[in-house]
Amino acid sequence: MKINNLLIIIFFLLTNIGVMFLLYPTLILDTVDNGHWLIVLIHGFAHIALVGVLLFGMSKLENPNVLQYLPEKRWFISIVFMIPLSLFIIGTVIVSIRTYAEFTTVLFLNQTPILYVMIIFVTTATYIGLGSMESIFRTTLLIAGASSYIIVVIFILSFFNAKWYNLFPMKVSNIDFVFEMPFITGFLILSPTFLFFAFLPKRKKLNYKTIFWFSWCLIPFIFMAAYSPMLVFGFEVARNFTFPYIEMLATVDIQWSIFETLTSLFGLSLLIYATIFLGMLLHILRMLYQNMFQVGSLHASIALVVIVITIAVAANMISTWEQVQTHIIWIIPLRFYSIISLLIFIFWIGRRQKHET
Repeated sequence: MKINNLLIIIFFLLTNIGVMFLLYPTLILDTVDNGHWLIVLIHGFAHIALVGVLLFGMSKLENPNVLQYLPEKRWFISIVFMIPLSLFIIGTVIVSIRTYAEFTTVLFLNQTPILYVMIIFVTTATYIGLGSMESIFRTTLLIAGASSYIIVVIFILSFFNAKWYNLFPMKVSNIDFVFEMPFITGFLILSPTFLFFAFLPKRKKLNYKTIFWFSWCLIPFIFMAAYSPMLVFGFEVARNFTFPYIEMLATVDIQWSIFETLTSLFGLSLLIYATIFLGMLLHILRMLYQNMFQVGSLHASIALVVIVITIAVAANMISTWEQVQTHIIWIIPLRFYSIISLLIFIFWIGRRQKHET
């Protein structure tokens, strides 16, 4: 099965769900006391705008993989673009592995040392990352087919115990939140999920407009992730949870489920999505290494295994949830720089390609 619009859209939506419903509710609850809808709209539109600009730039290129346009003497591009992007991916993988390991130990494996949980994540994600991008998309399609109906049911039931008066007050008291770190972090919390758009294998022309319009489906999901815990618990209670959306699902029980609670069902789905997401990031990291040092595929694969071991050691050094949040803040400059430099590089390629023709 060749890469097409459907595979790309499914992967994009599933990986965003895997990241969004664990990390984003906490950021929203830590930013303001009321008027959360404004922050959700700002973050949502900013994310869609970034995706739109990236897809517009990629639509002007003949090859959907920006690494194919690297010059022979690429030391300058490596320093300015590829090394910061690689560090951003490494930092994101470290934080993601530690976050999902924390989630797994809380939800499933209370007595298991967190190091062993991280090793499981790292091993599985590395195996996925060593494969081709086509195999990652095919795996995502199979998983989507098996879990999509479950996710839809869970989204519907997420409002089962909602108390709609918790929606108020909706008035935005002030805009001082624009200087708050949770608000700034939320701007690019989903940015790693669309990096793969710039590294797709060369195939038939993709319909970037279709992909862009489907990306608007994320807005309702962002609202759901942010507001569901508040509607069930109220703001003051919801903000005290590490994973507010998961705690909210714990209040809903369904008799026909083979799982003990709805939380386990949704949590397992998130972990699968997260593993695929990490596998894609590691695959991109391998591609960056291979093109940066102009080495063969086997050399790059061995280097990726070494990098992943380093990532696991670094993730194990993060001992508390507070340190996880601190590390998320540390990589914010890399987030902004990497995304901006990637967009500049894409439009520079497009401009150079236009002049050559």
